[in-house]
Amino acid sequence: MAGVSNPEDALKFLPTIALFGGLEENTLNRIISMLQEHRLEPGQEVCKQGDVGRSMFLVRHGEVVVTRQTETGKTIRMVRMAEGEFFGEMTLIDIQKRSATVLVEQPSTLYSLSNRDLYKLYQEDVPGYVMVLQNICRELSRRLRTTNARMTEMAADADDDSTQIRPAVRRKPIP
Repeated sequence: MAGVSNPEDALKFLPTIALFGGLEENTLNRIISMLQEHRLEPGQEVCKQGDVGRSMFLVRHGEVVVTRQTETGKTIRMVRMAEGEFFGEMTLIDIQKRSATVLVEQPSTLYSLSNRDLYKLYQEDVPGYVMVLQNICRELSRRLRTTNARMTEMAADADDDSTQIRPAVRRKPIP
């Protein structure tokens, strides 16, 4: 595992994707110095559902597929991700086990950013850290809206007007 092989390319690429939008060049350079580059071949596993996660990934080149295994053991292909898309960010936010398995579909170059890197960014560049977190939150919100729309379509297709999902845990508000 090594740093980014072409920092100049990364400096041009990163501002074009939502995760790093709005960042100053010095923040981008700081992040580039933290990124690790991974070159993977089709069939390789990037991360596995249920494993402890410590990094998120950004697709620089290639294509990966996000899958989830059901309780009955069936594997469901959830989404394909290509250049400029990222995954694994949930593990940096909620510190839970991986919610999905990600497999390489086409030869791929991925960049990873660890929770330690994110904490280091917080220590060194609070405005950059806040912007990255805002960008992650925006993407999570967008994905949740997409999921809500899809669930609504599925309930309508099933003619099920009683579908409700309850929160797993109800927390008392902080006084």
